[in-house]
Amino acid sequence: MNTEKDFSPLTPNIVRALNDKLYEKRKVAALEIEKLVREFVAQNNSTQIRHVIQILASEFALSQHPHSRKGGLIGLAACSIALGKDSGLYLKELIEPVLTCFNDSDSRLRYYACEALYNIVKVARGAVLPHFNVLFDGLSKLAADPDPNVKSGSELLDRLLKVCVFVLNKLLDNLSLTSTFSTTCQKFWMASSRF
Repeated sequence: MNTEKDFSPLTPNIVRALNDKLYEKRKVAALEIEKLVREFVAQNNSTQIRHVIQILASEFALSQHPHSRKGGLIGLAACSIALGKDSGLYLKELIEPVLTCFNDSDSRLRYYACEALYNIVKVARGAVLPHFNVLFDGLSKLAADPDPNVKSGSELLDRLLKVCVFVLNKLLDNLSLTSTFSTTCQKFWMASSRF
């Protein structure tokens, strides 16, 4: 990680902490990112929000350094938490680098990716459903993961996604909107129950 590079609006302290080997320091950085993004949300500054997400994705989550990747993942989850209901506007940028980390050779990193995606989905809820196919593909890979922690994390994420699908399906039923999506939701429910 090039420490001379300008990562603004992330401060040098945040950058240093995101790259730290200690989880506690990365967590402190994530809290600072959350505060920073909340300020941008209050200012309605989507340009800076996208810039922070882009930095966290390209310079951290997709980095060659494992600690940087872990820092990027927790930072992306912090962005989603700070965005709250607005996280749906940035889901593609938040989800893609996390899903890439599902394929990492380091089981701890795969677990952190699962945890980050869980937090993103927890905040975004039904807004993640347009990304359902890629989420399902990623989850199916993790369901067979040899590491029990990763497998457990994927099961928690799977349950949360089922809740999102179930709630939307009930909403569609209540509105008497039968659609192909409703059928797709039912197929997902059945298919993911096998994990």
